[in-house]
Amino acid sequence: MLMALYGLSIFLTIAVFYVMNYLTAPLLNNDYRGGNGNPALFFPVVLMPFIFYFLYGTVELSMRLAEEWLSRKKTIIGIVLSLVYIIGGSIWAVRAADNYRTYIVDTKDAYSNPAEFALLNVFSNHLFFNPMTFFLVVGVCFVMGAGWSLWRRTRL
Repeated sequence: MLMALYGLSIFLTIAVFYVMNYLTAPLLNNDYRGGNGNPALFFPVVLMPFIFYFLYGTVELSMRLAEEWLSRKKTIIGIVLSLVYIIGGSIWAVRAADNYRTYIVDTKDAYSNPAEFALLNVFSNHLFFNPMTFFLVVGVCFVMGAGWSLWRRTRL
């Protein structure tokens, strides 16, 4: 029963990422991308219990995977590789959003300084709700679960 609920949570979380990306897709106006508002925020709010269950389940499964199937060395290697992906992906997303924010200031007369609005705004949703950021979330959950597993091993 819990695995079926976890499977449903995986499906709904992926759907939330894709729906948010789709609903914040570019308008037909060719002078900028994105910016059709945030109607997609309705979905994560309504489906938040499933998203939280997905996060908890991924941490729990990562912990069990690290405890039962991975040696200490493989767990550490997995954590290091996940951290490299998390840091690299986060830096890319923030830099892309900052460059996009600068692009908006350069092309729109309404803005004069990129610092006038946040990195995550109605224009840059497509940079933060995509498969790469979904796997960043999964990577963070893996690091938490595997780290928890290593911590429990050292305590015992």
